[in-house]
Amino acid sequence: MSTMNDAGVAESRLMIMREQVERLLRNGWLPQLALAWTALAGALFLERAHGVWALGLLTGGLGCVALGRWLVVRAYVRFGQQALGYHGWRALQLGNSLLTGVLAAILMHLFMVQVEGWQQMLLLALLASVVLSCWLASAGCLLSFLCYVTPVAAMALVAFFSASSPALQSLSILFVGFIAVELVAALRMSVIYDRKTMLQQLLVQTRMQRDEEIHELQQELGRLRTREHALNLQVGSLQNHLEHNGSEQTRSLRGALDSLRTSEERLQRALDASGLALWDWNLVTGKVFHTGSEQLLGLKGDQASELLADLRPLMHPDDLPVLREAMTAHMREETPDYSVEYRIRHANGHWIWIEDRGQAIARDASGRVLRMLGTRRDITVRRQHEEELHLASIVFETGSEGILVMDSGLNVLTVNSAFTRITGFTREYMAPFQQHFQEALEDCGMESVMGMLKNEGSWHAELSGLSLSGSSFPMRVQLRAVCDHASGRLTHVVAFFSDLTPFREAQKRLDYLTRHDALTGLANRSLFMQYLQDASHQARFTDDDLALLHIDLDRFKLLNECFGSQTGDEVLRIVGRRLQRFANADRHLARLGGNEFVLVVSDFSSQQDVEHLAEDVLNVLRTPFAIAGQELLLSASIGISLVNNEQCDTHILLNQAAVALNHAKYMGGNTWQLYREQMPVGDGERLQLEQQLRRGLKEGHVVAYYQPKLGLQDGRIYGVEALARWHHPERGMISPAEFISLAEQTGLIAELSESILRQACIQARNWMDAGNPLQVSVNLSVVHLRQGSVLALVQTVLEETGLPAHLLDLELTESQLLDDSEQLLQTFASLRELGVQISVDDFGTGYSSLGYLKQLPVHNLKIDRGFICDLPDSTQDAAITRAIISMAHGLNLKTVAEGVETLEQLDVLRSMGCDAVQGYLIARPMPSDELDQLLLTHQEKLI
Repeated sequence: MSTMNDAGVAESRLMIMREQVERLLRNGWLPQLALAWTALAGALFLERAHGVWALGLLTGGLGCVALGRWLVVRAYVRFGQQALGYHGWRALQLGNSLLTGVLAAILMHLFMVQVEGWQQMLLLALLASVVLSCWLASAGCLLSFLCYVTPVAAMALVAFFSASSPALQSLSILFVGFIAVELVAALRMSVIYDRKTMLQQLLVQTRMQRDEEIHELQQELGRLRTREHALNLQVGSLQNHLEHNGSEQTRSLRGALDSLRTSEERLQRALDASGLALWDWNLVTGKVFHTGSEQLLGLKGDQASELLADLRPLMHPDDLPVLREAMTAHMREETPDYSVEYRIRHANGHWIWIEDRGQAIARDASGRVLRMLGTRRDITVRRQHEEELHLASIVFETGSEGILVMDSGLNVLTVNSAFTRITGFTREYMAPFQQHFQEALEDCGMESVMGMLKNEGSWHAELSGLSLSGSSFPMRVQLRAVCDHASGRLTHVVAFFSDLTPFREAQKRLDYLTRHDALTGLANRSLFMQYLQDASHQARFTDDDLALLHIDLDRFKLLNECFGSQTGDEVLRIVGRRLQRFANADRHLARLGGNEFVLVVSDFSSQQDVEHLAEDVLNVLRTPFAIAGQELLLSASIGISLVNNEQCDTHILLNQAAVALNHAKYMGGNTWQLYREQMPVGDGERLQLEQQLRRGLKEGHVVAYYQPKLGLQDGRIYGVEALARWHHPERGMISPAEFISLAEQTGLIAELSESILRQACIQARNWMDAGNPLQVSVNLSVVHLRQGSVLALVQTVLEETGLPAHLLDLELTESQLLDDSEQLLQTFASLRELGVQISVDDFGTGYSSLGYLKQLPVHNLKIDRGFICDLPDSTQDAAITRAIISMAHGLNLKTVAEGVETLEQLDVLRSMGCDAVQGYLIARPMPSDELDQLLLTHQEKLI
């Protein structure tokens, strides 16, 4: 191999030399071209100084050198490197380079001594370019570069020592320095080329070594293949021999293997079907082998191998002592096998129940266990079923309902304790009850009962039960079918029994208590209201009158405080018994609560009969009460409401009787009072009415009614006045005279006015959208005027409802206008800018000052009904009405007459020039839907 390496190195060196020679020959023209250019430039100067002979001499020299180089290149191309060898061709190239350098030195000598100044500098620059071209042409060959520049450098040194001027010496030494720099660069280039050559040689040598190794490996591979072929032949021969001699053994082994595989498959299928997992514990090595870890515990791969070696981290802490005790007992041979049930956490995080069974199969001489083998399975479902059965048994035995379990033929199999407690029958003695029960089912239709059990799974009914004593009792029975899951066949029937006797008694008691007073046994308020409604309907039907006596014991609160509530309760019981003597089929007695009783009376012929009855009641209650050895004297107050058949309303009766009772109390008690309209309403009644009004405003029971206004010029309805009406949920429609003054006194008038204003504007907007733009008038509250909130309220409502301002008319009384004129001036000026109209209501009934009509922006005067009701008979009212209309027209105001009820009044007002009228003649106040019908019906003139 060393011989081959030496040959390779020699070959690589020859290749490198060949490359160097070719590069020198290829680049040799560059210095000669630069020298020719320099000679041409210098010849121009020499021509002026010495003539043509110098130019000819230089041209001839350069031509000879160039011709020589050309001949060398042609010979190399033609004959190749083998003709002279590397050294021969290199010698020719170096000789050509030396001649070129000599010519350059001669040229430098001729030029430098003949020219001066800038010409010398120019010629030295040209010679410097010649030196640079020589460096490039040498291409890393330091010897070639020295052949080029050595003559030139020597000539430069001669010029330096022989120069007569300092300038020439300076230029010479600079040129020598330049050559030195180029020499250093050539030296560096030579080193680089040498390194490159060495690398190339190394690569070539490495490649040759690798090729040699590959060749040797290929030879070795060939030898191995030959050997393999020989071995294959031997193996084939041996295999044929074995197949020939061992076919019977192979068939026997294959059969045994198939049998073993079949047995393993059967065993695995049996284990899978049974849900068992096997474990094998070698106590000597401590290793445990498990199967089914993924199916049983959800463990996979490394997790299974790590955790199954020690299951304690997965076990429930409460079960670990149980397992340890069972394992220890078996290892001590106290038990024939190891068996335990415990909880273990599944890989998914939930707990499962495991049944672990095993047995020691190997022990040493001392009895120490060496190996155990066992099975493990999931019994979670079984444990859940056991717990459910346990709970079911507890429910079965401790439930309050009686339970019977029967077969499909309804033969009793067992009963629970509650059934025995209810009926007295036991599971050992059930024959009478079973016969009675089947007869009850036969009465209900046995086929129907069994059909519902099979189709719907249940049946229930109320039947008559039988007790052990022979008595019957009401019971509720519910039958539930139990069917086989696979076939759906009915296998058992479970009956649930409930004794309805306590429920029926409780229901009766509850019904009684909901309609009767528990203390006195009299009818309570609920039953009394039913009595009162029935009596009212009967009175209207028979044209009879009806009376209500509201009875209240005087100073009963003081009696309770002095003698205690027990004495008070006894007094109420005695009062109830005494009053029952006045009750009959036409008189209904009830206790409203506390010390209040009521008596509804319909069997009287005159008011005196009712008064005599009230006096009798008072006399009965004046009789002393003997309680706990004490004699108590009491009195009572009675309020009487007496109405005819047309006024027979429950709310009227109650309210009037309450007012009359309050008046009797006010008179000192121990008396009766018959309701009269002049009676004042008591504080309690007033407070109750106030609370009801507050609730009515919140719940929307106070609504706006609308009374039309008729224009007398065209006979059409142009506007309406919104009036408040209260729909009481119990008393029905309440008169405004009853609740308006109450609202003013309790501060509710502002809330009421705002509610009516908002309702009226919403309705006016609806009429406008429907094509009936009616102007709506609303009475303004004095509270809003005093608070200065009128403008903000009106603006808000108009914005919310979208009603144009000119369709809203605010009505104020004269007293309201005179209350604070300065504030009103500013408020009404702003309202006028909005477009809202202002009317003076009940004009002529307030103060006599009329200055406000000139100051305030009033649009309409409403003439009070007091001036209208006696027209046309009263000449004074006619004169006042005519004066008001004339004055209003003089102030450019319109007039509206209120309370017009006859055609005569209408004709008089029309003759006086009144602009509009309002009253029952046109229409009563009505809800918006009725007014819609009125507008729809009377599209033309009403009057």
